Amino acid sequence: MRITFLSGLWALASSIWADVTCNVIGFPDILNGTYAVEINEKLYPLTTSKASFPLWSAKIPGITAPSSYRYVQLNHKNNVVAREKFLRHLTNKPATLNEFFNRQDTILTVPSIKQVYSDVRPKNSKPIDSSQIATIHITADPAQFTDMMYNPMDLESKAVKAGFKFINADTVYSADEVKIKVSGHASRKFDDDMGQTFFGRQAIKLRAEFTEPTMMREKLYLDLLNSIGVASYQGSYLCVYVDGKPYGFYLMVEDIDEDLLMHTIHHDTIRDKVSLRSLHQMGSSGIATMQYKGPLTANYNPRMYENKILGDNPENEPMQQFIAFMKDLRDWDPNATGGVAFWNARLGLKGFLRLMALEYLAASWDNYWYRGHNYFMYFNPQRKIWQFIPTDFDHTFTIGNHLDVETTYREFAHISLANSTEDRPLVTKLIYKNKEINKEFETILRTITEEVFNTKALDARINFYEIQIEQDVAWDFSIDRSKLPGREYGRTKCGQPN
Repeated sequence: MRITFLSGLWALASSIWADVTCNVIGFPDILNGTYAVEINEKLYPLTTSKASFPLWSAKIPGITAPSSYRYVQLNHKNNVVAREKFLRHLTNKPATLNEFFNRQDTILTVPSIKQVYSDVRPKNSKPIDSSQIATIHITADPAQFTDMMYNPMDLESKAVKAGFKFINADTVYSADEVKIKVSGHASRKFDDDMGQTFFGRQAIKLRAEFTEPTMMREKLYLDLLNSIGVASYQGSYLCVYVDGKPYGFYLMVEDIDEDLLMHTIHHDTIRDKVSLRSLHQMGSSGIATMQYKGPLTANYNPRMYENKILGDNPENEPMQQFIAFMKDLRDWDPNATGGVAFWNARLGLKGFLRLMALEYLAASWDNYWYRGHNYFMYFNPQRKIWQFIPTDFDHTFTIGNHLDVETTYREFAHISLANSTEDRPLVTKLIYKNKEINKEFETILRTITEEVFNTKALDARINFYEIQIEQDVAWDFSIDRSKLPGREYGRTKCGQPN
């Protein structure tokens, strides 16, 4: 009898009427458009404000759970002009997630990838969430923003100040004033210049992936870096709107700066930026192979060997410590014994070998092994070694017309060197010429191939991303950018240039 009585109470509780707050992210595509939620065929208006837009909300009284609902768009006469074609389902929670109008799934279960080596990802990655697509809304002076967009290569132009709002399923972050500027060749960069940080990050980058029609290569490469224990930035997808208008679909990634070093490299064991040491960036517009060219900073192209953090270097010689590393690389005899011990004392060797194995496997033809650029070198004061930090992965898994991935790793180097005037000494001297390091590299290569770099391990994740982003990629391709400067690839349905 006691069990029956409790079951009766549970049945009664499940049908109690309660207030439910419904939340939808929406950008009306008609003048004075608004949103409402339709529950059991009854409409309830949603409201927003200058402070909360584009999030529309309302507390709906006396709703039983479970109930079916969907969002609708209304015109200025409160007539329905657009209705979601699918039904959502209320639970017994007091509020819905922050859902996006016409996107059926707010959060999806991401298929797992095996953790082959120790996980080095930071614990503090709240805005980076592969299970959902977030939204950024930017409000800026139209004239200033337009000027920035029409002059993307103007290196003297100042960053545009703008309002910034980030919304995902359970988070709303707002900043009244941030700086937005063109960064690199195809991305936008956000800097918080008001003394606050975006979940512990002073800057983020929005990568347009304009050379990559699937928009999955870089994200999958980041997943693989995580799987094999190589530290780099994290990233997840989002849609961007500017002043309420569609702007584009991006991969939001962390910037490689002091914040990333503290969170990702040092895992918050260093909290004072002054304690960070030398950081150098090797860009994407030339070659920075780490060949020793002399003892002075002036011997090296500052555009390709850019000092980002001075560290222990004198101000007039910002590359002094890194030059000493390159000299050790030049002077080291790869035929000598003890190669692993020698480089373990100077370099995060295991992480570097894992990274090079992945660069080869994924035909990463725009990074160190193949092109000699797109990486950072950081001197870790806790480990007292240099760490190789990779960046920019939109040109991974080939770009559709490269067959390098079908060859051996030794031939891969021959192909890359045939297209260059400079050697890659960290590859040729360590991986090719030193038998001890080569043996460790081949073990790593075999392990990665068997454990994670195969269709059995990756197909589910690839299929997941295809389904997750299909609607938003189509939305991105529908945006008219014909009047903006830039390169047009003219993609066909299969992603190849016409």
